[in-house]
Amino acid sequence: MQSFRKWIRLLATGMCAFLLCASSTFGEQKLKKLRLAYDGVGVATTVAWVGNQAGLFKQYKVEVEEIFIQDPSIGGIQALLGVDIFFGSGNPVLAMQHIIGGQDIVFLGSHVDRTHYRFGVSSGIESIKQLKGQKVGMSRLGGRSDLIARVVLRRAGIDPVQEVEMVTVGYSPARAAALAKNLIQGAPLSPNVAFEAEKLGLKVLDVKEVPIISSLLMTTRANIKKDYETFRRFMKGYVTAIHFFLTRPSESIRIIGEHVSVADPAALETMYASFAAQLEPWPVPNQESVQAIIDAATVIDRKARKLKPNDLFDLRFLDELKAIGFIENLYAEKVKL
Repeated sequence: MQSFRKWIRLLATGMCAFLLCASSTFGEQKLKKLRLAYDGVGVATTVAWVGNQAGLFKQYKVEVEEIFIQDPSIGGIQALLGVDIFFGSGNPVLAMQHIIGGQDIVFLGSHVDRTHYRFGVSSGIESIKQLKGQKVGMSRLGGRSDLIARVVLRRAGIDPVQEVEMVTVGYSPARAAALAKNLIQGAPLSPNVAFEAEKLGLKVLDVKEVPIISSLLMTTRANIKKDYETFRRFMKGYVTAIHFFLTRPSESIRIIGEHVSVADPAALETMYASFAAQLEPWPVPNQESVQAIIDAATVIDRKARKLKPNDLFDLRFLDELKAIGFIENLYAEKVKL
């Protein structure tokens, strides 16, 4: 009887040891590797730098390899054939062209820069609505001024594809000069140029701030299908990195400084402030800014007109984080966003 009890105790001890080892082994998650490419220094890129160097991606068991693409015009999109995620901060119409062409590209999120441009108009025009059927100047298709103009026109009930003629003129000073000669009847002007234009007698209208896409987070549906869990972990790390960026400025500025060749601390602080102003707790798309990209892409290919902003995004990861209260927990201490 005693030998039987001894055998039971030994068996129980062995089972406990096995379960402890098993729970430790099964509880550990291996780092999943993910390749991330970017085409320049943008808000999404700097958030990723922070996420990597502050160990936030690894906190969610993701190892991120960063790759710089030297040809933003085509390299970034094509690189999606060889990487998992691409952060695009260049001309977003380029991405739209690939989508219209049938490439498997989807956006996981985006960041928005809210601009405070004003709108120069001809002397006889009293409101944006009167630009219907007129010529509107911009710098280039898909450029900042082009997208700003399309948002402003749509707000006024004007279809920027069919009901105005968008004319490539150049930067703000060139657009102001074209207005003065009545070569165009409307154009978005940067605040400083608008101020000078008014002093010279040009009419300038105030418009509400305009949201413009500053960075897009892109991947392919095939990548998501191949490794859904890694993308879920990555988005957790990315949202956490946004929180870090907003709440720990000095550390974030130091990290940015390690990646860019800027010797002046004031310049780094300005860069940080510009990017921080574009960040919200989760990088969800802005409908107006996405529609402006669709409108611009329609000029190149009429098939783009059928697209809707929601067709371009896969927000399941962000929706999940919002549903489980992940973001609310990060921002338990309220900060000014």
